[in-house]
Amino acid sequence: MTMNKRAIIAGINENKKDDEFNLLIEETINLCEACNIEVVERCIQKSRKIDPNSAFRKGKLLELKEMVESLNVDCVVFYNNLSISMLARISKICEVEIIDRTNLILDIFSIRAKTREAIIQTQMARLKYDLPKLYLMDMDSERQRGGSDHNRGSGETKIEIARRKIEGQISDLKRELNDLKTQNSERAKKRNNSNLKSVALVGYTNAGKSSLMNYILKLNNKDKFVLQKDMLFATLDTSVRNVSYNNEQFLLFDTVGFVSDLPHELVEAFQSTLNAASEADVLIHVIDSSDINYENQKSITYSTLKKIGVKDIPIIEVYNKVDKIVTKEHGLRYISCLNGEGINELLVEVINTLYPKKFSEKIVLPYDQMYILDKFKNHYQILDLENKEDGCHIELNCDSTLKNIISKYEKKD
Repeated sequence: MTMNKRAIIAGINENKKDDEFNLLIEETINLCEACNIEVVERCIQKSRKIDPNSAFRKGKLLELKEMVESLNVDCVVFYNNLSISMLARISKICEVEIIDRTNLILDIFSIRAKTREAIIQTQMARLKYDLPKLYLMDMDSERQRGGSDHNRGSGETKIEIARRKIEGQISDLKRELNDLKTQNSERAKKRNNSNLKSVALVGYTNAGKSSLMNYILKLNNKDKFVLQKDMLFATLDTSVRNVSYNNEQFLLFDTVGFVSDLPHELVEAFQSTLNAASEADVLIHVIDSSDINYENQKSITYSTLKKIGVKDIPIIEVYNKVDKIVTKEHGLRYISCLNGEGINELLVEVINTLYPKKFSEKIVLPYDQMYILDKFKNHYQILDLENKEDGCHIELNCDSTLKNIISKYEKKD
């Protein structure tokens, strides 16, 4: 991959442990590579808080300026998310482009977005991110006029026009996105009407979710594969495929990868994409077992799942890339999307979780507790039903979910 820009990576360590902060810096460097930016040097400062004016304290900022000049870089990429005013001040001092974390990820998403929905979501996030720049320009213009309303220059008019234009673009994109969401909702309803269960692949970006999906599709003799590439955020689009295994079927979703501190603009913009995870019947959490930072990446995934409202969904953890490690930890499920190790066993667990084994039961259910059947209607099949004085006598097939609840109503012969 050809690098388009040379950069210095910069960051303020706000009370994090050195090891933890170094991992975050390495992650930011990987994000730079995904955006075709070559990192040639680092400029790091420890501080209890970011300087509200220029992020770095004065001495460190001058050091950064000297590094920019001596290394002849094109930009400085900050690990931290900075305000628009901070970015402007640092850029003025260092005389190069200053990119913060949110801007960096937005750039990656702009490059990667392929479907119309992903493109719209990314464009909206970018416009919302850029809008405060115009408010800052407006305030600067106001200060230059001395706050007087009698001296309204052409610069102010241009800013107001630009601001209204961006706000109008955001409104237009929202309408188009809502139309797409309506269409997607109709497709989702059709899928739901088929009574097929859904499984979503989740995990840190580049853990191997797309590779796992493609291997499962290969087992199904299907050739409609999804993009897989060894880089962060190789794909942003949620792909869905129909999968069959052991005479059972389910829908398999491949979702956008997670990263630490995913900017709230993108969490909000890609909410409909992330809904595939929050609405699934089972999640497969793919973890890169060959990455020394996988424990941190696991935490990032669970934190993001919580942020998007995932709860009470069974999660199957799989440790991918077992072909790259020497020793295995006891009790973990390992797989390899390269040679297929453990994937058939994984699919068996998925099927057993989606479609638990059925049991035949005869129960006497009191009439005032018939709500139990309504509450768990997806977990049983009624074979026979007869109303008697002591309650409703029912013979049914049920899975373990309901069996554990109704065992106390078991009919005594």
